[in-house]
Amino acid sequence: MAGLFGSERGITNQYRNNELKNTRDLSSPDAVERWFEEEGSKLESGDRLILYVTSHGGRSGNKDNKFNTKIWMWNRRTLEASRLAGWIAKLPEGVRVMTVMVQCYAGGFSHLIFDENNEKKDSVDRRLCGFFATVCDREAAGCTPDVNEANYDEFSSHFWAALRGKTRMEEQAGHCDYDGDGRISFEEAHAYAILASRNIDIPVKTSGAFLRVHSRLRSEKEEDKELLGLETPYSVILERAGKVDRAVLEGLSRRLNLKGENRGTKARDGVSALAKKIRKVEEEKKAHKKKFDSARGVISRDLRNRWPALENRHSPGAVRLLSKEKRQSQFVSAVEEHPSFEEWSKLRAERSELGDRDLQLSKEYASWRRFLRVFENVAYAANLPVICEEAVTGTYFRIITAEQEGFFDNKE
Repeated sequence: MAGLFGSERGITNQYRNNELKNTRDLSSPDAVERWFEEEGSKLESGDRLILYVTSHGGRSGNKDNKFNTKIWMWNRRTLEASRLAGWIAKLPEGVRVMTVMVQCYAGGFSHLIFDENNEKKDSVDRRLCGFFATVCDREAAGCTPDVNEANYDEFSSHFWAALRGKTRMEEQAGHCDYDGDGRISFEEAHAYAILASRNIDIPVKTSGAFLRVHSRLRSEKEEDKELLGLETPYSVILERAGKVDRAVLEGLSRRLNLKGENRGTKARDGVSALAKKIRKVEEEKKAHKKKFDSARGVISRDLRNRWPALENRHSPGAVRLLSKEKRQSQFVSAVEEHPSFEEWSKLRAERSELGDRDLQLSKEYASWRRFLRVFENVAYAANLPVICEEAVTGTYFRIITAEQEGFFDNKE
């Protein structure tokens, strides 16, 4: 019935009651603002504020700033990145801030390192870093209703597993001390999430966001010809990379079977090729939907003519068609004996196959984008001192210093 009169999306979802202990308030922008005013103002220099967001997210509504994305909260209220930036700016001097966000379009909040979350303004004068499930214009894998935690393959599950040493299921997390110093930093937890997950996410960290605003890659311009870029030999990039980025590049190279010195251009071409395949599947899905809706419409119309109660599939009459054994049998027979049933069944199977193919391509695309992003980050970082003034490089080093901290570092 769902397939003919509604949607089968989420029909296999299971639900459970949840009890959240020690909650302070309703999840709303006003409640968060009150916390910053009443509690945030009491923080002291050297304290660290951790903002962890696991929620739904929305695109930016600002055409001039695609990074001003939103967190969806109760009662259809939203919290924009620019508003959060304003509250953080009012925290006492010396308070450190670390964010972990896994909502769709979370990468927009990577620009909290700029005043008002706006890259056209100055960088904030605060030790602030953040780690985000995906880029500002992409949905995230963490948006799942699955109640089985063993199935969770989303950014924060891996991020926190790296820091605590155990997964949600209390199993030992994999190796993630990539620099071998005996502790796990936020940067290493971010890297572990990149390497451990196999989903559609393209994780982002604040240092990468900063570099994309202030640095650039090699181009054909005379002043850029000595810069590093995608054409730079992989061995050079690997040499310039820190230990953590090096581990990510090597790990993703193995996953993608990337070899040789031209891995930057191979990754760029791989991303481009997969993007074309995804667009083609999306076009196929759009064309297929017209056929599917047509076949479904013929069957559902005839069924409504026979059982008018189906005009409202939640009506008592419609419910009886599923709950009364005799009526259920009549309904199923009417569907299966309909002249369009065979065509609809075939289209239904094809629709599922297209969805599976789209998801698989999106996961492959994400893996290639992850490699490309880290490769670019290394090149951007190497080019930054050549391009920018010392003040800009100083801000960058403050960001990466924050990213390289861990939970148990002493106050400074």
